[in-house]
Amino acid sequence: MNNFNNKTFRYVFIFLFTIVLLTAIASYFYYKSDNAFGPNLITAFVGVVLSAVATLVLLNGQTKDEEKKERNLGLYNAKLKVYSDFVSNMYEALDDNQITEDEMKKLRTKLFGEVSFYTQKNVLKSIEKELEAVKDYTDENMPKVFAGITSILQKDLREDDWPDSKDDVINLWGRFEQIIGNTNNSGETLETTCTSPTTEPANQTGSESIESKRLPQQAWHFIMWNDTQLNKLKEGFNELSLIEYGEFWRTNLVKQVGGNDIVMLFRRGANGYVGAYKVIGWRIFYFDKNKEELQIFKNEKLETITGEQYISDIQKYDIYESKDDGATTCANIIVEPLAFVENGVGNPGGVYRRTISRYDSHYAWLLKERFQQAGQWSE
Repeated sequence: MNNFNNKTFRYVFIFLFTIVLLTAIASYFYYKSDNAFGPNLITAFVGVVLSAVATLVLLNGQTKDEEKKERNLGLYNAKLKVYSDFVSNMYEALDDNQITEDEMKKLRTKLFGEVSFYTQKNVLKSIEKELEAVKDYTDENMPKVFAGITSILQKDLREDDWPDSKDDVINLWGRFEQIIGNTNNSGETLETTCTSPTTEPANQTGSESIESKRLPQQAWHFIMWNDTQLNKLKEGFNELSLIEYGEFWRTNLVKQVGGNDIVMLFRRGANGYVGAYKVIGWRIFYFDKNKEELQIFKNEKLETITGEQYISDIQKYDIYESKDDGATTCANIIVEPLAFVENGVGNPGGVYRRTISRYDSHYAWLLKERFQQAGQWSE
């Protein structure tokens, strides 16, 4: 386009120069002649010059409009591609119906590293509001959030405005930090140095032997907070308890535990895993809302408890007295004991760092064998 413009202006300049030269010649004839040839020639040349100037002005304006249109089209296409890629990445993260910490970090990187270069006024602020409207960042809620973000980006493609402010970017980054802290984190970091070298017999190696040694139920890793939990279990209290202060990701994971799942109880220190339990339900105390949610899987229906029953249940099941300590929630997994070894059976496969997380089925199978070798595990 630029090369075309240069050639056009070069030709117009030559043409105008020629016209000026001919006008000068015509003027000479005008002064040397008594007839009308000179004035008529000058008038004709002046008309041609005016026409040429008008053409040049119109051509210049048309060229600028074409350049702007072409530039805007290129920008729109680039913006459309970036937005489409981001939306595709969002829904790819939902393929397994689980949003992990790593997936949210990748989405945040793409949003700030690519999408933010093309966003118009209030787009990042609108996305931040979309995320803020969701109180519980569960796998069930995230599709709705992603649909809202998709709608915002579609609307932005149809509008023209000014970029977002620095504060909008900072606020949205903080909102992603909150969500990342509340994801399932199915890719937990492992301390591989703790791996036991005797977990697999020497004559049974390879993927086939490992695949045949997996616990069929969904397994969960659960770290007890302190020995209060251990003492309660020995007294016959069959609930595994955790508490949160201003966060919800642990509570949200408790709500994802299913009936007949297996929970492996971990004790910090040299003991490793000390117990295995079959899940029959869960209860959650929301202290800021003065209510309790109770889910017993054989009953199916979720029960909401308030009033005197709620207060009575707190006294029974809030084993860490977390309400008086200012906790936001207390979440308990209701279980039936399968195995218990107070001295522990170690930690095959490594230590999962988080309080609660999904546990590898092969490691769970190895733990089951260890409990059985210790004379434990009742189906």
